[in-house]
Amino acid sequence: MTRYALSPDTRVLVDLRATGLLRALGHNPTLVARPEPATLEVAEGDAGTTATIALRFPVSRIDPPEDVSRDDRDKMRTNMEAEEVLDAARFPTVEVTARWRGTMDSGRLDVEATVRGRTHALAMDVTLQRAGDDVVARGTWEGRLTDLGIKPFRALMGALKLEDWVRLRLEARLSPSTS
Repeated sequence: MTRYALSPDTRVLVDLRATGLLRALGHNPTLVARPEPATLEVAEGDAGTTATIALRFPVSRIDPPEDVSRDDRDKMRTNMEAEEVLDAARFPTVEVTARWRGTMDSGRLDVEATVRGRTHALAMDVTLQRAGDDVVARGTWEGRLTDLGIKPFRALMGALKLEDWVRLRLEARLSPSTS
């Protein structure tokens, strides 16, 4: 059994698409979600490699794109935390339990994500690469916002809105841990 700590630069990129008559005023935003610190134990055996990890993503740490004005970033954060979208007042975190099955090169990550108090299942193929003693994991899942219990944002009577589409891109670095 090997124990790993999630690096602070671990993140999930949340790609979204704007639509509507005024989509030219918007853009296709990519949000950045960073989990709280976490560790996981990896077991390697005859049946392959397995691991389970529990993660918490504070809604307050889901960042709007850096390439927009501070005012637009603040508006995006307010909209994202609003009752109609992530309802951060009632649900301040997105909870994730993930189970890995595969090898130390690639495999499948089965995820249960609790968003707005409801659990949703998703799976992503993930590749692993060694980087010295660290392991770098990358994977992608594509689906609908409504698959995650999130109503797509709308503004200006629907002239500016998000499509019911989302792509999650995992970028994780795992470092050996003795604790």
